[in-house]
Amino acid sequence: MAEMSWLVVGYGSLLRSDDGVGQRIAAAVAEWDLPGVRSLPQHQLTPELAIALSEVDQVLFVDAAVSGTGVEIHPVTSEGQGSGMGHSLTPATLLGMSQWLYDHCPQAWLMSIPGEDFGLGEGLSELVEGRMEQALDLLPDWFKAPSQLGPDVRNSPLEGSSSLNQPRLDE
Repeated sequence: MAEMSWLVVGYGSLLRSDDGVGQRIAAAVAEWDLPGVRSLPQHQLTPELAIALSEVDQVLFVDAAVSGTGVEIHPVTSEGQGSGMGHSLTPATLLGMSQWLYDHCPQAWLMSIPGEDFGLGEGLSELVEGRMEQALDLLPDWFKAPSQLGPDVRNSPLEGSSSLNQPRLDE
């Protein structure tokens, strides 16, 4: 059986503090040089990414969230025929574009990392630095058995943040 191919698309502005966490995670994953895993740090989602989506089996989108209590990963499904041709593409519309243009839509997830500072700046807040470390620790094993993850508010290893649940396989 052939190994599944992955694409990690981390997006957000590196000039808006915590908004850049998606790009930073994608850049870190690229440095790992994992077999079957390609990683693209992006300022924003663009129609050209539909080509890259058409070439892989699975994709993980990574973005900052304006609310939430911890890192979450949720499945994403294709939306329409990818008609959103503006500056506000979503993972779902991008998947739709891939299906419409290339007759292929990879299985997809969105990793959301709640931020606290979206003002001008190039660094991440201490809280998001911790959440980024949690996400990066999780990803190597998660690529082998992807599943939905939500925040576990019963444990708080970082002040003001929550830990990640252990992965569970959703059938």
